[in-house]
Amino acid sequence: MTSERRRIEPWEFSISYDPRELCKETCLLYEIKWGMSWKIWRSSGKNTTNHVEVNFIEKFTSERHFHSSVSCSITWFLSWSPCWECSQAIREFLSQHPGVTLVIYVARLFQHMDQQNRQGLRELVNSGVTIQIMTASEYYHCWRNFVNYPPGEEAHWPRHPPLWMMLYALELHCIIL
Repeated sequence: MTSERRRIEPWEFSISYDPRELCKETCLLYEIKWGMSWKIWRSSGKNTTNHVEVNFIEKFTSERHFHSSVSCSITWFLSWSPCWECSQAIREFLSQHPGVTLVIYVARLFQHMDQQNRQGLRELVNSGVTIQIMTASEYYHCWRNFVNYPPGEEAHWPRHPPLWMMLYALELHCIIL
């Protein structure tokens, strides 16, 4: 993985991460911090023939050959929460890479009434993954660090109604209890 990052366009961020929109594609913005380094690697990904979570895992494991004693923290900003199959792939990846920690922020919950998806999220949390609904703070962080906004437009990041964030946060809390 390179330290260069592809910034997404403002419209793409707005549509992908608006909790009110039910867009079909999942977008992933991610940060990787290796060991004690201050450097943060940032990039983005989308669904292809695989879900974006699986694409990340495949790219990460094929491009990085690191010693198991090296620690790494990964933060994902997902437009949708992982489905049960991706939750399983993530748990398997983390079990094979014990030095990796993962924090996941999501804009909305994917088919959250499906019992398999609910169980997948619970199992992720039980395996040590932190999952939270994005708040205004995470939206602003993503806007500043991942979006190709016009010069001087930093303050014009999309602000979504807090009610949607609170509803998803409440539902996520009920799922992972």
